[in-house]
Amino acid sequence: MVNNTKRARYRRWISQGFDALVAGVISLVVVLPLIWMLTSSFKPQNEVFRTPPTFLPEHFSLEGYKLLFTYTHFLVYLRNSFIVATVAALIAITLSVAGVYGVTRFRFVGSQLFTYMVLVVYMFPPILLVIPFYTLWLQLGLSDSLASLSLTYVAITYPFSLWMSRSYFSTIPIEMEEAAMVDGATRLGAFLRITVPQAMPGLVATYIFTFILAWNEYALALVLLSSEKNYTISLGVANLISGMAVYSWPMVNAAGVLATVPVLVLFFFIQRYLVSGLSAGALAGQ
Repeated sequence: MVNNTKRARYRRWISQGFDALVAGVISLVVVLPLIWMLTSSFKPQNEVFRTPPTFLPEHFSLEGYKLLFTYTHFLVYLRNSFIVATVAALIAITLSVAGVYGVTRFRFVGSQLFTYMVLVVYMFPPILLVIPFYTLWLQLGLSDSLASLSLTYVAITYPFSLWMSRSYFSTIPIEMEEAAMVDGATRLGAFLRITVPQAMPGLVATYIFTFILAWNEYALALVLLSSEKNYTISLGVANLISGMAVYSWPMVNAAGVLATVPVLVLFFFIQRYLVSGLSAGALAGQ
């Protein structure tokens, strides 16, 4: 009995050690390029191309950041991306909440078909819609604008937002709303006071991922935007490599670091909602 207990303990230790090793390797593969980008942004130009390369900067330099703010409109790119991603995520999650509430709270012919059709639409690559969108905004006189890009991002993020929100609303018992309405609350009042607070962690998690989808998108922005004053961060960083006046890899790495900071800050402040929201979605899917 004692030997069996020891064997089980050793197997558990080996299993945990193997899991930790695999997780460590995967984390290293994911994090190492980000660390390299961060350290390279503080290197002088000649050290970036040194052979053999140096992981940490031997001569700390802010040259890349100075060049970035001197020769580019990087703050404009950041502002445009923040506006577009925020507007797109807010509209998408508002529409998805309305759609999910109708699907999960009312039984009507085609309700399941509607959700599956939305999923089918999400499977199509967004780049297939770029020509119709470009033609539409051109005819409406909204081409090359942040408004048209925001609405385009709503169209491509709405299916994702609806399906992600659906799992959270499915976990909220409809009896809670019915009890509130029995006590005198309207359906809208029960929705705002009962359903929305219960689904808030899931809505925050959905908002974050929708925001990131819009923040990182490049192909649609490349086609729909032509003026540098309207460039988003992904388009602006790509433009640094292809058409910048001062070619500097520390500047490119600095742009990558600063483009990542807003998303990291967002995760830092609402990570509690994100974890609980993802947990709720995982339980709903079981």
